[in-house]
Parts: sequence; structure tokens; C-alpha cells
Amino acid sequence: ADTTLSFPTWQAEEPGFSQWWKELIAAYQRAHPGVTIALQQIAYPNFVNEMTVRFASNTPPDIVELSGNNFGSFASQGWLEPLDERLRHDPMPAGWSSLQTLYQWDGHTQGVLVMGYGNMLFYNERLLADAGVAVPGNFAEFVAAVPKITAKDKGIYGLASVTAEYPTILSEMLSYVLWQGADAFHGGHYSFTDPAVVAALETYRRVVGGNAPLGNVQTMQRQTFISGKAAFTLDGPWVYALLKNAPEAVRPSLKMMAVPFLPHTGGAANSLHIASGISAERKDLVWQFIKLAMQPEWQRRYFVLTSSPPGLPGALTAEEIAAAPQLAIVAAGVKDAVAYIPTLQPIQANVNEFVQILMRTAVRILTTSDPVAQICEQTQAALARAIPLP
Repeated sequence: ADTTLSFPTWQAEEPGFSQWWKELIAAYQRAHPGVTIALQQIAYPNFVNEMTVRFASNTPPDIVELSGNNFGSFASQGWLEPLDERLRHDPMPAGWSSLQTLYQWDGHTQGVLVMGYGNMLFYNERLLADAGVAVPGNFAEFVAAVPKITAKDKGIYGLASVTAEYPTILSEMLSYVLWQGADAFHGGHYSFTDPAVVAALETYRRVVGGNAPLGNVQTMQRQTFISGKAAFTLDGPWVYALLKNAPEAVRPSLKMMAVPFLPHTGGAANSLHIASGISAERKDLVWQFIKLAMQPEWQRRYFVLTSSPPGLPGALTAEEIAAAPQLAIVAAGVKDAVAYIPTLQPIQANVNEFVQILMRTAVRILTTSDPVAQICEQTQAALARAIPLP
């Protein structure tokens, strides 16, 4: 009998991503006569709430796409199907992103990464040259370079960052900890009071708080850099597409490179899952769709159409890289990437509360003179109360 699989997404009308989904669906339907995939657009701000309602009312979609850090809140409810047995028969291609580890729950794989990113370092070549500063090759050189360029009296900043209560402020703050070899979640416990973590966050205060405009959300961060008023910014690879909006005199100076310090930090943007509450026959059909999406030819197509790194970022051909050299830089930036938010199940299941606490911590570090050690101690206590770890 004819079968229709429901597939709600926030990307059905998004340039690049929409084309990939529609091409993939068409290929799937050609290979599965009688099966139709009903692609449904849901506005991103409403997406998680609507999916939560569907699952809670026992009417989940067939093909499940989740965004960013929302995986844990669905997995913790038992709403997602373990994929281990299917992956044993149809393994992911060699070279799949290290960020796939984010989709482990209770020892089982419960999702397949669609797009995982590594943060990129964008820099203004002219501002660096005017200050006599070389492009940094490691974290210490970056920390030394930023204040040499800042000239606030001239409206020039060494860095453009998110410095207000905005979710992406976590990415930079927790990355600063990792880039200095510290660990705020050592051994699966909160360790913000570790002297190495405190020292790393003091560096974060000095570099970001002292050299970036304060009160900036993400749109303001990007505008500061693109307008030529900041020497560096750390952001996702999709910002490359925005550089074309820079003033004509500024555009040639704006460059992108893989962050030249380790680990490469990043995260998962979206993923595919099977709802545990649908029939066995539908689960098999959905798996065939996910399996098709994992194939190298479709991974290459994703990268070319969206300029964002798929689960298999190394799948590009030499011809595709020659046509779009920036994709090789993006692929290098996501190599061996680690998530800045830890893969601890209590945190994943309560990620919104986690984000709220650490947003306030980051802003307090950047905008007050409170001792960083005191802020860290209070942050650790707040996290322990809100999200206890075993």
C-alpha cells in the first residue's frame, strides 16, 4: 500500500538546505515506489515546542530532525529509537565526524549527525598589517595579538565577540577553557573552581572583556567585524557567506581560517532520528532514508549546496574543492572537533537551564570586576543545585 512518511523541518524553505532535502527526497522516492515523504515547514522558533507536543501526545513524526542541543531532552524521554543494530549492518562511511559521539544515550546511538561544525577564525588582514601583527599560529600568539590592535579611541577593536546574554556566548567562553588545556567538567563533575579553569577564565576576561565591544549579541558581533572595525572574530563557517556584505574597501581584507589552536571546538547543528513510537515497517523505511543521506555522494552534495560541513566533511572531490576553496578550510576546522558543551546526560537533558546559568556567568566575567575565582565558585554551586551530576 502507498505510504506517506511525515518529515517536519525548519529548513524546507532555507536556501541550500532546502534544495538538498528536496533532491534527497526525490532520490529516495524513486528508489521506493509507493512511498512519499511529506516535507513540512515549521518556523524555527516554534519547532522544538511543536515536536515536544507531537511526541508527548504519542503522534510523533516519522522522520525526526532535531536542532543543536535539543537531542538530550528528547532522548531522556525515551522518544528516540536506538540505531546500534542498524548501524552494524549499514555502518557510517569511514571518516565520519567526531561530533557523532554527541548522539550517544544510555550507551546507545540514537541519532545520525547531519551537520557538525568547527568554529572558524576570521581576521582582517589590513588591521593586522597596520598594527604589525602576524596571523596567529597558536593560542598564545592570538592572546598576544588581540590587544595590540585595539584602539578604542579610533573605534577599532582587537576582537568582535558576543558579550551580552545570548546563547552563543557559551561557545567562546568554554572554548577558552579548552584551548588552555583546562577542563570545567573533569571526570564527569563540575570543576569550575579548579585553579586552571579560573586562570583560563581570567584570560577570557582580559582578552574578550578588554578588547571587544560590550553588550553585543551575535548580529552586532558579526556587523562589527564585517564593517572593518574588529581584527578577529570566532564564529561558525556559515559567516563566510556574509563577508560579501562588507563595504567594498573592507571586503578584500576579510579572511577565514581554521582556528589555529587545539582542540577544534564546535557543535552539532542538526541530526536525523527515528521515533520510537512508530511501527516497525515505518522505522525500516525511515532508516532507508537516513542510510541514503549518509552516502558519500549525498554528503558531498550537502557540502556543495550549503557550504556547511556534513557528517562526512572529507568527502569532497578535488574538482569541488577547486571550485570552492573555502570548503577545504571549513573541513579542516571541523576535523577532530569536540563539543564545547560536555556530553554528560544530566546536562544534555537540561541544556536550557545549563545555558542560562553559564550565560550569566560569562556576562558577569566580562562586565564586572568581581573576582573570577568567586564567580567560578558561585557558578559551580548554581550548577550543582540546578543540574546535579552523579
